Amino acid sequence: MDPRLRIVAVLLLAFSFSVLHEPLPLALMAILTLALVRLSRVGLGSLARRLRVPGVVVAALVAVLPLTSGETVLASLGPLALRAEGMAAALGIALRFLCIFTLVVLFLGALPSPRLIAALRGLGLPALMVDMALLTLRHVEDLRSDLGRMQVAMRLRGAPRGFWRARFRATGWVLASLLVRSHARSERVYHAMILRGHGAPGAAPPDAFARSPTDGVWLTALTAAAAFLVAIEQLA
Repeated sequence: MDPRLRIVAVLLLAFSFSVLHEPLPLALMAILTLALVRLSRVGLGSLARRLRVPGVVVAALVAVLPLTSGETVLASLGPLALRAEGMAAALGIALRFLCIFTLVVLFLGALPSPRLIAALRGLGLPALMVDMALLTLRHVEDLRSDLGRMQVAMRLRGAPRGFWRARFRATGWVLASLLVRSHARSERVYHAMILRGHGAPGAAPPDAFARSPTDGVWLTALTAAAAFLVAIEQLA
């Protein structure tokens, strides 16, 4: 599927999922997400690994809501009380989060970052923002490579492995050195971009994308599914 259409489909479905609150639309949302997972043939193990990091953030919110929101107490233990309204809100948030991030993984997870940025450029993202996004990706990779080399050098030179304070201090010095080096490197890259025509007309033309005959059908079907879910929510 054309990467540009993938981005459009994800945005349409994500916005439609975010407005659902009633049980029936939420159930249909879960069924649609499971059907897309089945069609995409993405392994559940790979999907779970990609959802692990953002899931930690939402898990904290989901754990707090049942204890702080609502009036109907289901169970209590000392000062803690489990409330029905908070539990329902937490389950709804968790389900919407799981479905939306699953869609992001299914549609965009396999796209390389430069290809994804090129697709955004094809959708009208300004050339300056494209250049800055590509520069950021390159800079992050350089920082990761430098950090790996510095950690190896620390171990070869007998970096402290005892108390956590010594390790914390050594890591702080490494990060400070990395920050200074990254600032100097960013200045060099910025001047190189200017010499290579950064910001000039046509400096970052959109990449060519080819649509298959079925791309329009898929986008139409997903748009109809998003509209159907919103309509069910309004009627419920």
